[in-house]
Amino acid sequence: MRAENFRCDLSIRFDPWGFADDPALEVLLPLPCDDGYQRVRDLRAPEGAHIEDMHGHRRLVRLRHGEAVEISARIETRRLRPGDHLDLPPPGPADRSLGPMTAPDAALRALAEDSVSGIEGAKACIAALAHATADALRYRYPKDARGAALSYARGWGDCGEYAFVFVALCHAIGIPARPVFGLITAPWMQTPHAWAEAWDGAGWCPVDPNFVREGAYFGPLLETARGAAAHVGRLDPYRVVFSRHTAIPWPSGAVARPGDVSGLTLTCEGLGAVAIWHETPRWQGAPVVPFLQLPWPAIRRPARATPLRWLRRQRAWRVRVKAPSRRLPRRPLACADVVALHPIKGATAVLLASGLASGVPVLAPMVEAGVWIWVAAFSVGLLRNLRLMRLRSALWLKTEAALRKRTATALARWNVAEGSG
Repeated sequence: MRAENFRCDLSIRFDPWGFADDPALEVLLPLPCDDGYQRVRDLRAPEGAHIEDMHGHRRLVRLRHGEAVEISARIETRRLRPGDHLDLPPPGPADRSLGPMTAPDAALRALAEDSVSGIEGAKACIAALAHATADALRYRYPKDARGAALSYARGWGDCGEYAFVFVALCHAIGIPARPVFGLITAPWMQTPHAWAEAWDGAGWCPVDPNFVREGAYFGPLLETARGAAAHVGRLDPYRVVFSRHTAIPWPSGAVARPGDVSGLTLTCEGLGAVAIWHETPRWQGAPVVPFLQLPWPAIRRPARATPLRWLRRQRAWRVRVKAPSRRLPRRPLACADVVALHPIKGATAVLLASGLASGVPVLAPMVEAGVWIWVAAFSVGLLRNLRLMRLRSALWLKTEAALRKRTATALARWNVAEGSG
């Protein structure tokens, strides 16, 4: 029996001072809110200017030098099944208009038209576009640039790029859609993640085109089916939504890029080269942040890099899931995936256990059995991870495309032969 609801106490701590030397910082905090999928209770965040609009809930706070900020809330999420919709207003102008990183170019428009050719109904079109996105990209983290047209042209991107390409395809044929930014908060798998929402004529339904492609691996981890359909119009109960759309308005004065921010610049389609956390670029004449998944500070005085600050940067933000209603996935093989996802923690535990066994010989048989169980689980997890590596391979993506092309050509020839016969 799969979990229908998931409850936990979520906290996010943000410490920007490895990057900044400002006497004080303005920080924009994304805040989770009720939307028909998640219920938020006991939300705690620093006082500041509060904003509620189509992007979600946000709060602009001011930190004195050295201060960290923490957001905490009790979250309850539920599994969304086919036919379920989010409790959100119908599409507005931003859900229909072009935005940075989601504007379709000629190639994306052609892909959208080709993908829905002969298909009727918004739901069927949404599913077709999700599959088209999954077939067009392989997973790879973009360190230099982001945007739907760019990612489609080079054939790869991370979860955000899958969402951008899908939204661009929806907009190309007139379906309202938007990217969604949040976190996966399963106790065994915590990571920032992006997906999308599309309007099917009756309501907003979630679509995760990244997992449409990689659901065979991630589905069991998040207690969904392996098939692509499990990630179109459905949603597992292990996510928290923070914001929607791109180009999220910055509620203070625009921040110009400071001098040296080498290594922090990311080119965003529609916004240009953006110094992440160090400027607020302009979109339609107003200052914005490209997307809001984690707190966004406006750093005017970058900190000089030192070994101590480098270590602090590695802990700039920290997510904690406390008192979860579930601690491990139900499927045994998914537990092997969890072991493979955390190799350093596992290896450290093995070393500590071995040291304990050498000091307390009576525990040695038990420790040895535990080590062999970990080795077996880790090995199984690595073997299962090969499926994910295959899907993320450039060669595999090209092979898939070639096979689809040959199949389409063969079907066309067969239809012609049948017609002439």
